[in-house]
Formats: sequence, structure tokens, C-alpha cells
Amino acid sequence: LMAIGLVATFLDHEEVTAALRQVASQPQGTDQGRRAAKLILQRFLDEPIGEGPADGPYNAEVADNRSLQAALAQGESNPLALIEYLRGLDLQEPDLVLAVVQTLQEMGTRQAVGLLRMIAQDVREEIAYEALQALSTIRRPEATQALQTLIPISAPGLRPSAERALRKLRFSGVAVEELPAPDPGWRALVSPMDGQGQQNVWFVQGNRQTGRVQLLSVLLSDQTGAVEAVGHPQASPQSAPRRRSTGYVHDLALPDGTESVLMLEASFDLGRRLVADALAQNRQTQIPVAGELRLLSPWLWGFGGADILPPRRLPGGRDTKDSLVGESGRLLGHPAFASWTLRSESTLQAAEEAIRHPGWDREVWVRRLAAEQAAELEARQVISQRLISMSEWLLLAGEEQLSPIALAAAEALLGENAQEIPLVRALIQRDLTLVIDSLQQTAS
Repeated sequence: LMAIGLVATFLDHEEVTAALRQVASQPQGTDQGRRAAKLILQRFLDEPIGEGPADGPYNAEVADNRSLQAALAQGESNPLALIEYLRGLDLQEPDLVLAVVQTLQEMGTRQAVGLLRMIAQDVREEIAYEALQALSTIRRPEATQALQTLIPISAPGLRPSAERALRKLRFSGVAVEELPAPDPGWRALVSPMDGQGQQNVWFVQGNRQTGRVQLLSVLLSDQTGAVEAVGHPQASPQSAPRRRSTGYVHDLALPDGTESVLMLEASFDLGRRLVADALAQNRQTQIPVAGELRLLSPWLWGFGGADILPPRRLPGGRDTKDSLVGESGRLLGHPAFASWTLRSESTLQAAEEAIRHPGWDREVWVRRLAAEQAAELEARQVISQRLISMSEWLLLAGEEQLSPIALAAAEALLGENAQEIPLVRALIQRDLTLVIDSLQQTAS
């Protein structure tokens, strides 16, 4: 959905809006399809969503007490029911969601607290604030625990409200237990950032008694935040590689055997910091946090130390920055950069020209494409930030030579001669070669 939404922003606004409104209003369509269309309209295209009979159970009925009670009851045995209900709320106007918050506050049950905790992670601050206030009135230990897990991930402007809510419950006589330190069994596995700005973070904890593992996989995007998550409380031990020392890079084959993925053995707190950074991006873009992450947030934030997460680590001693930039083409030799690309419509056009004129110097197209890339300041800023992230990943992976090169290239991308950076030219050369090969194979 995130990828479709991003693509929609580059299409003709009127045409794509009309098409999505048609999908959202068709009664014969699926609930999932209508919800996806509405979410893209609202979050990616900044278009209001209308009301009507095609909205199914996700307009007025979502605030109906019977519908709410059914979701809470089903959530006891099937937590996915709560996630589905929450997705419906994400599509609604604030007034309707606030009505649900009030109903949950009046219920005051353990189940109501659980759903309020999830609603308090809404990217819309007015909704998150009211959910925090509702929790402050429910005198149950579950409410204090919920607030403790919400404080570190609330928007900066809401964090004092969450802290006051917790103090209010403490002063009213509700016991507040200190959060425990993270269990040493927890670990994080972190992939390098790919060419689309996406990064996987796995949180894993083994259970010696059962032989199973607790696994939470979160997909982070530098453009939209924490957009996907999958959790398994009792996953097979084969779901995650055997624990190794921090800094070890696992090369994991995908189930279909087509390719592999690199995963860096890292600390639990490093993984938590990456997720916290991504949640800030969710708030900025107003794209909802993945429902399963909101459900399972206590797995990450039910421990102390969230206020002192490790800062980003970058290499120092960069006195020879110019020479490091000159070596930036070496980065493509590392498998972590296998998916990196600067491919665009211009790349396809250049490839077609190169095929029609095989005798021409291909370097001509590389220079032209590099100049086009350098003209796009916003694109250069995005790539620069991705290279900074990769600089840290490489440093943690023990790549002490490549890490400062990535950082130097990141800084150089913001300069006046970005088109001359060897990394930029090497990426374009690789893209052009791959597109030419693909076109020739298709033609044959």
C-alpha cells in the first residue's frame, strides 16, 4: 500500500483521485480495497474522504457499542480483530474516533485499556491526546503499564501529557511498577537500507523452555515511517539465525532461493532507536503506524532505558574527505548496495538511444544522466540521508574503510559537483547497463 500511495503522488492528480474515489464508492468491491483507496486519498493525496453506504462497517457503525464490544471480544482470542478495527478508525474523521475513545473510557475494562493504548499511537495528535487523557481516568494497573509504554513513543508535544497522566494515576493510589531492564535474551537484526529507503529490523528473543522464539519484524521507510510489522510470540527457532556476536553480518537466503538478505547482529536498544526514529516520520507524513506494531508495542517499550537509547554512530577523523569521495565507487562492490539505483524514465530513454546507436560512447549518456540527477536537490538530499544511514550500518558491521567513504559521499552529494561523484556515475552506469541488457533480452 505504501508503494502504491507513493506512486499515486507522481500521477495526474485529478485522474488518480477520480479513479480512487470510484474504487472507494463501489459497494460490490471488497472492504480491503475500499479502505486502501480511502487511505491513499487521505494520507498521500491530501483529499477528503466522503461518507456513504459503501463505507460499510467503517463509518457510523465503527462507533456503535455493539461493534466495539464485538471487536474487543474477538480480540481476546484473535488480536488481528483489534488491528482490523483500528485500521477502520484510521480512516475516520477525528470526531468519530473520539467518540470511540469516550466509549472505551466509560467501559474502563482491561480490554478497553488495550485498545486505548493502540489508539494513543494514532499519528493525529488530537486523537492521541484524548486517548492518553482517557487512560489517566481508568484506575487499573493495566492503564499505568500502557502509559509507561506510550511515554517514549509519544510525539514530543504529547510526552508531558503522558507523564502527567501516569502521575495522576499514581497519586490516585494505583500502583506504578518501575519498568524492568530489557531481558538480555532480546537482540536485534538490522538490514542495510535498500535503494528505496527501506530497512528491516527484527527483534528476537529465544525461550529455552519452549525452544521457540518471540519475533517481531518491522519494515521501516525513510519516507513514510514504520509501515509494516509482523509478530510471532511462538515462532520456530529456524525463523531467525543463531545468535552471534554484535557486529556479525548474517547472509540469509530467502525461502524461494532467488536472493539473500544481509542482517546485522545488533543490540536491542539500537533496534528500538531505529523504530523510534521511524515513528517520528509517521507523525510527519500522517501515515498510520503499522497496526501490528501498535498492538505489540509493549514488546519494545515495556522495558526501561527508552529515554537513553544509543545515538547514531558515525566515523570520525575525516581529514581526507576529497580522497574518500574519489573512492566512493567502491561502495557498489559491497552486497549491501546491490539494490541501490538512480534509475528513472531518463535511464530508459538513454538505454533505447544506446541500443539504436551502439557505436556511440556510453559515457555520454552517463554524464547526461548524472547532470540530471545533480539538478534534483530534493532527490540528492534523500540519497545523502540514506548514505549516512549506510555509513552507520557499515561501521557497526566492521567495514571501517567503507563507512567513512559513504559518509563523505553523503556530504559531497549536497555540494555543487554532485554529478562528478564516482558513486553517482557508477550507479548510473550500472543502471544503464542493466536496462540495456533487459531491453535486448526482451527484443530477442
